[in-house]
Amino acid sequence: MIGTHRLQGPAFDRLAAGQGDFAAVSALARAQESRRLLQVYAVVATARERLPSARTAHLIDAHDLLAHVQRTAPDAARTVLMHPYTGAWAMRGLLRLGRTDLDPAAPDLDELLGHLGSIAAAAALRGDPEHGPPGRVELCAVGGWVYLPTLGRVRVAADAGRIALTGRQWSVGSRLVSRRQANRRCSATAAGLSATLAIEDVDLYRDVHRWQPSARLTARQVSSLQRNFVCAWDQLAHSHRVYAAGLPAALSTLVPVVGEPGVSLSSSSRYAFGGLALTPEVGPTTLAVTLVHEFQHNKLGAMQDITNLSTRSSARYRAPWRLDPRPVGALLQGAYAHLGIADFWRVRRHAVTGEEQDRAQAEFAVHREHVTEAIATLRECGELTPDGARVVDAMAGTVQSWWREDVPADAARRAAERVRSGHRAWVARNGDRGRRGPRERVVDAGGTTRNER
Repeated sequence: MIGTHRLQGPAFDRLAAGQGDFAAVSALARAQESRRLLQVYAVVATARERLPSARTAHLIDAHDLLAHVQRTAPDAARTVLMHPYTGAWAMRGLLRLGRTDLDPAAPDLDELLGHLGSIAAAAALRGDPEHGPPGRVELCAVGGWVYLPTLGRVRVAADAGRIALTGRQWSVGSRLVSRRQANRRCSATAAGLSATLAIEDVDLYRDVHRWQPSARLTARQVSSLQRNFVCAWDQLAHSHRVYAAGLPAALSTLVPVVGEPGVSLSSSSRYAFGGLALTPEVGPTTLAVTLVHEFQHNKLGAMQDITNLSTRSSARYRAPWRLDPRPVGALLQGAYAHLGIADFWRVRRHAVTGEEQDRAQAEFAVHREHVTEAIATLRECGELTPDGARVVDAMAGTVQSWWREDVPADAARRAAERVRSGHRAWVARNGDRGRRGPRERVVDAGGTTRNER
């Protein structure tokens, strides 16, 4: 059901302070479900307005099937609709259909819009695994594969074009499918908390992150990722429960991306609530802090879909963790994410010893300083809405208490040098703008980067 969504006082305050329990995060997820339903409907409605009726009949059939599954198997429909890359597909479709230079005859437009048939079929297969879709549903084969969001993909003849899918055996035309590649997943339970992340390495619309999606992972890579996920979740469930308790209500899907050896990459997208991209070859602690980092982005992005937190302008500001000036919305997103990172290392330093503890102490000190600087910039920028100011004030209250916590002198010195080095790099890249000081506004009318974090 599509409804009106508001964040009530206590839930808003908990989320604004950087945390948020399962109930508060679930409220964000429910709002995202309404948004997703509206997006899918908007794709169908816009296509019918802008394309000949012969080009949209399959869209209406697919939408009717999806509505049928919503009535008969609502959990199955919800699973597929809330797949992060169903959202990415819907936004791509709306952007494409909204173009003034739209070419109704473009062949790739049929491929794009035909994906709704795959969404509906996947929901039907989840709702009735024994029989699948009632009757036959037309799907569009892409490169010899039919993609079924949350389920995987099936191999068909390269020239299959539009095909029909029926039943549990996923029969295509008169032949049974000879090859299926199902989605894999990572699962873990610790300290009474459980989490599962689907590994999405085949979906056609997973390329909304800054980084290039990887090819399908090998069985060995999946096993390694599963082992590290178990260890990472154990850390979160035992030592960072304030995040672990709400994380399963938001994060559902992991997209492996390509990175350089020894470099960890991660990303979230406003188009894909519930998803995160990362390089799969990461150790347990890096994976744990990455989950917190991307959980923060997903939460604040969902809050921004419910209430505006900032205005739009050409102003750009210093983000201490980046070299390029950022718009206010991106600075707020980054500050909120780094608040979670700082909190992770704040707690982590008491759970480890030796070199690991030294690292955690320095990481906490650096991120505490960075978030404090960003909060000061946000408070002075004049571009926050009342709800945005409320979020920043709550973040400031969280960080303020951390300054009463001691950091060993050696770690503090190393952290201070990293902060100074960041300032020097900023000045070297941004010239006079960098000399205005870390807490003063920088105005830049230039273009934006792909990753608004």
